[in-house]
Amino acid sequence: EEFYKTNWHDSQEPLTWVHTSAEGSLEYKTLFFIPKVPPMDLYRADFQPGVKLYIKRVFISDKEKELLPLYLRFVRGIIDSEDLPLNVSREILQENRVLATIKQASVKKVLNHIKKLKGEEFETFVENYNQLIKEGIYTDQLNKELLLDIVRYKSNKVDKFTSLSEYIEREKDKENRKQEIYYITGDNLNIIKHSPLLEGYNKNDLEVLLLDEKEIDELVTPMIGEYKEWKLVDISMAEAPEVEESKEEIEELNKGFESLLQVIKDTLGDSVKDVKITTRLTQSASCVVPDGTDPMVSMRAMFKQMGQEEPELPLILELNGKHPILEKLKTTSDVNLIQESAWLLLDSAKLAEGIEPKDKIEFSKRVTDILAKVL
Repeated sequence: EEFYKTNWHDSQEPLTWVHTSAEGSLEYKTLFFIPKVPPMDLYRADFQPGVKLYIKRVFISDKEKELLPLYLRFVRGIIDSEDLPLNVSREILQENRVLATIKQASVKKVLNHIKKLKGEEFETFVENYNQLIKEGIYTDQLNKELLLDIVRYKSNKVDKFTSLSEYIEREKDKENRKQEIYYITGDNLNIIKHSPLLEGYNKNDLEVLLLDEKEIDELVTPMIGEYKEWKLVDISMAEAPEVEESKEEIEELNKGFESLLQVIKDTLGDSVKDVKITTRLTQSASCVVPDGTDPMVSMRAMFKQMGQEEPELPLILELNGKHPILEKLKTTSDVNLIQESAWLLLDSAKLAEGIEPKDKIEFSKRVTDILAKVL
């Protein structure tokens, strides 16, 4: 611990450490530390690498960022090789097979050590470095399964972080349960927790992972695909969860709203891609979801990956046919009331997902006008 504090100028002891002494076709020693407190420059492009390279116990460099993958840039430590020449150049280092083999073995060693952490140690690791593990899932296909064992998520069913394995364990024995891991993404945990999109899942006792690091989650999670044969499903792109009503009852419900839906579609125009009745809502009057079949959805992820401004997603406005607001709108002959309500249903649904209305002044005016009519 004193060795760590002295060499990496940390006032605190490390969270954990792992040592390797390899003999055989390759001889090398490694000693890696994980800081208890994340380095200050962790998310800066000009971060200082934390691993020092030695050859035959002679210091070579502490500037090499390629000794471990970028997502492990929080790791501090040393690599001491017996098989590299002392006069090795930086260019040769970057393409050296010996160093590549050591790097590959070191990554597995570090990740397996992290996976075995328990209790407060592991909780501290997740709190500080979970986002970097998500980076690794995206960039390191070789260790993807190991990284998926380590990564943790918040959930609508448990107060603490949960693993994908724990999610499956809780859900697998439920009757008629599809092998799907449900998740929702957003920037704000409180907004996600209260999203109307969760209502149907909560009603049906289905667990949903709450991913509140939207920028990286929207990029990484879709490419995971499956985990232990369970498919990851974004609930904003999915069909409504299973409901008690029969298909005939749902079709009958939709028929009663055909004329109202047409007026709302005509009113909102290009502001929405479609308007329809949904069974996913149990309390809210409306919600907005992206159209998963629209090519703009995949293009948006591509734009994000390239660091460019994301195009606006075409949204579908879904309405709760059993909500008192919709029941009243269905029977009213006041077209103006329907039109004003259409915009309020859209804007309030957007706000529930953390999306601001395009015209805040007009939104405020509509709320005031509706209140004046009611009062």
